[in-house]
Amino acid sequence: MSLITFYSGNICSLLPKPMKIIISNTVTLNGGDAAILLSIIDLFRNAFGDDIDFVIYDSQPEIASRYYPNLVFRELLYFQLGKAPKIKFLEKFFSYVLRLINLPRIYLGAWLIQHNLGLVSKILLSQSELEDINHYKSADIVVSTGGTYLVENYALLPRIFDYKVTLLMQRPLVFYTQSMGPFSRQSNRQILSNIFDKALLVLLRDELSYKYVQDLDFNSSNVQVSSDVVFSLANELDLKQACEQSFPKGSCLKIAISVRYWPHFKNSNTIDGMTKYKQAISAFTTYVVDKYQAEVTYISTCQGIPEYWVDDSKVAEEIFDLLPENIQKYVEVNNNFHTPKILLNFLKSHDLVVATRMHMAILALSAGTPVLPIAYEFKTQELFRRLGLGKWVQDIETTNAESITSLFDSFISALPENRQQLFAKVAQEREQALSSITFVKKAFYEWKIQNN
Repeated sequence: MSLITFYSGNICSLLPKPMKIIISNTVTLNGGDAAILLSIIDLFRNAFGDDIDFVIYDSQPEIASRYYPNLVFRELLYFQLGKAPKIKFLEKFFSYVLRLINLPRIYLGAWLIQHNLGLVSKILLSQSELEDINHYKSADIVVSTGGTYLVENYALLPRIFDYKVTLLMQRPLVFYTQSMGPFSRQSNRQILSNIFDKALLVLLRDELSYKYVQDLDFNSSNVQVSSDVVFSLANELDLKQACEQSFPKGSCLKIAISVRYWPHFKNSNTIDGMTKYKQAISAFTTYVVDKYQAEVTYISTCQGIPEYWVDDSKVAEEIFDLLPENIQKYVEVNNNFHTPKILLNFLKSHDLVVATRMHMAILALSAGTPVLPIAYEFKTQELFRRLGLGKWVQDIETTNAESITSLFDSFISALPENRQQLFAKVAQEREQALSSITFVKKAFYEWKIQNN
C-alpha cells in the first residue's frame, strides 16, 4: 500500500465533522482569483468529502457574496482595522494610525484566546473580531489562496498579518499554488522566512518562485512545485479532442483577446506604456480581420463588476475606438460578468486566444483552445516555459504592432505541428493540479498525528 493511499484511507477518522477550512487572501471579484478559489474548494471536497464548512476571507466580502451567493465570505482581518472617517485627504492617514493602534491589540486578543483567556479578550476585541479570531482558532486548515500577491509590487502587510494570526492560533497554514518573489527588502525576507518555516506546506507553480523561496533563510523541506490549481478545471476529453482539432473549427477564424490595465511598466511611465500596448492590440486586431477574415471578441476574466477597481472591458473599449470603422463591425467588446466555468465554456468555441491575463490563458488552454500570451509578470513566462512554448511569449514592455503580428503568423503556421505536444503538456498540468491536494493531505495527516 502506498503512503498516499494509507493517508487517504485513514485520515477521515482523525477529522471532526464538519471540517472547517479557512481560505484567506482572496480577491474574488477578480475572475482569475475566483477560478483559483473555486478550484481549491473542489479539490478539498474531492479529497476530504462534502462535509466541509468553508469560510473565505476576502477584500470585498459583501460584494463577492452577491456574485457567489453559495459561499460564506468575511472581510480580511487587516482591512477591518483601518476603517477611518471619509475625510478628504486625511482618510489614508487616519487608516494608517488606526492600524498602528489596532494591530497589537488584535495580536494580544488572539494570544489571550489561544491561552484560554477568552473572557479577558472580550475587553480588547469587538464581537466581530472575536468571531473572526474564533474562526481561526477552530479551523482545521488555513489556506492562503493561490495567485500572485507575495511580490513586492504589492502591499505585503495585510497578508503577513493574516499569517501571523494563523500561526499565533497554532493552525496549520497552507500556501496554495503561487508565484512569489523576488524578495529584496530585508524586512520582508526575515518575516517571510519565519512564516514559511512554520507553515505546513508551501505550494509554488513555477521554478523561478522556487528559486526565490530557496534564497530565503529557512529549511524549505515543506516547499513543493506543482501546477496552477485552475488547470484542475480542465476536462480530460476536451484536451484529447484539442490534440486533433482542425483550425479553424468553423467557417471563419474566431479569436478572443484579453487585455488589461497595467500600472507597473519598468521601461516607461504608465500612460506611455499603456498607449503603446493599446496601439499594438489595435494594429493586431486590424491585421487578423484584414488578412484572416477573423471575428474578434474582447473578453477577459476581470470585467462586468462595477464595484471592482478595474474592468478590462474599459481598456477593450478604448482599443475598439482606435480601430478603423470597416474593422469595428467584425469586433465585439463583451463587457458582461462571467463566472470562471461559464467563461471556460465560452472559450471552447474559439480557435485562439490572445491573453494578457494569465488565468484567461489557463482557462483557454483548459478549454482546449491555443493561446498566444502577453506577459506582464514573470508568472506567464514561467507557465509557457513549462508548456514548451516560451518562445511565443510577448512581453508587455516590448509588444508592438510588428512584433505581435509577425509572431501570430509564425504561431499559427507552427500550430499543426505543435498542437498535440501543447495539449499533452496541458494534460500534465491538469494531472499535477489535481494531485496537488495529495501534498496537503499528507502534510495535514502528519500534523494531526503529531498534535493529537
